[in-house]
Amino acid sequence: MKNLQSAICNLQSRMLFAALSLVLISSSQAGQDEAIKALAEKLKQGDGASGVALVKYGAAAVPALIKVLEDSSPFARGHAAHALGRIGPKAEKAVPELAKTMMRDGKLMGTEAVPASEAAIALGKIGQASVPALIEALKNDSDHIRGLAAGALKEIGPAKGAVPALIEALKKSKGPATVDRLLIIDALGRMGPAAKEAVPVLLEARTKEGKTTPADISVVVALGNIGPAAKDAVPWLSELMKKKETEVGPLRMHALEALSKMGPGAKSALPGILAMLRETSGPPRLLVLEVLAGIGSADKDSIPALAEGMRDKDALVRVYSAAIMGKMDKNNLAVVSVLIESLKEKDPKIRILAAKTMGDVRPSDEAVIEALNNAANDSDENVQKAVKEALSKFKKK
Repeated sequence: MKNLQSAICNLQSRMLFAALSLVLISSSQAGQDEAIKALAEKLKQGDGASGVALVKYGAAAVPALIKVLEDSSPFARGHAAHALGRIGPKAEKAVPELAKTMMRDGKLMGTEAVPASEAAIALGKIGQASVPALIEALKNDSDHIRGLAAGALKEIGPAKGAVPALIEALKKSKGPATVDRLLIIDALGRMGPAAKEAVPVLLEARTKEGKTTPADISVVVALGNIGPAAKDAVPWLSELMKKKETEVGPLRMHALEALSKMGPGAKSALPGILAMLRETSGPPRLLVLEVLAGIGSADKDSIPALAEGMRDKDALVRVYSAAIMGKMDKNNLAVVSVLIESLKEKDPKIRILAAKTMGDVRPSDEAVIEALNNAANDSDENVQKAVKEALSKFKKK
């Protein structure tokens, strides 16, 4: 009997606690709702700080902010859109109204156009949930609205279904370097390999004659971001490598970086890259060397340039050239000679690179094994390690 009474008391206590909890939660919710409502009203009246204060309520503040977007001054709408952007993906319910704001206010000028820009930024920060609305906005007749939509997609990155819409938007854009055109090109680049079908359109968007424009740089960067899938752009990028900096300015370095992302597909650009290597110094030279390493192979048309590279006064150029030539002809006498001599260089970094290259190329000449054995007790521990790894690769042949 006592046990039964105790159980009943416990049950009643739990029920009372649950009821009190519900009351407290309800009271807290009501208090939060009132606070959000009051801040939204202040925002409508021109208090921008209220928009910032609403951000801390997260998703709970989204309905109130949507109402501000629906019927308020441009000032209030701009701050409401900004707040929704700061809330981020949790504000996805606001996507339809943000899209309306971007489309409606995007046709205005000056400060009245601010809500459209803030709405586009917010859509970009909300992420994938915004993609369908942004794709629809790319069909708009206004260059400015298409640019805003492209800028948001650029923020989001790879987005299903966005590439065809961006391609059509690029075809509609006017002028060689308008803001909307640059944003569309940048957005296509951010789509990565999925934007393969955009490569012909991007190449068409480049400047055909005269001085290069910002659009050319955007095109080159976009092609690099698309990567190996943009291999059809290699001939043009190769031509840029052959031009002098006085002719194309920074476009040459951007082209080099784009080629660095295309891997073996960029092998036809080797002669131009090697020519550039001989003309550069400092950090740019390191980038050229990295590109050479990334390409990793060559074709017969590159042989004269590589042969010249193996005779270069710079040891790094010689080793990189030997590494690429070695992948075509591992027993080439010049390759063997360069690698053996490079193991004797003062700079340990060169000796390490030479040892690694020997292990990758693995010439059949016994003199290579002998040179590695002689370097096994090198004064630098990292060289010793590289030599040991190279010798182990020969044993696995």
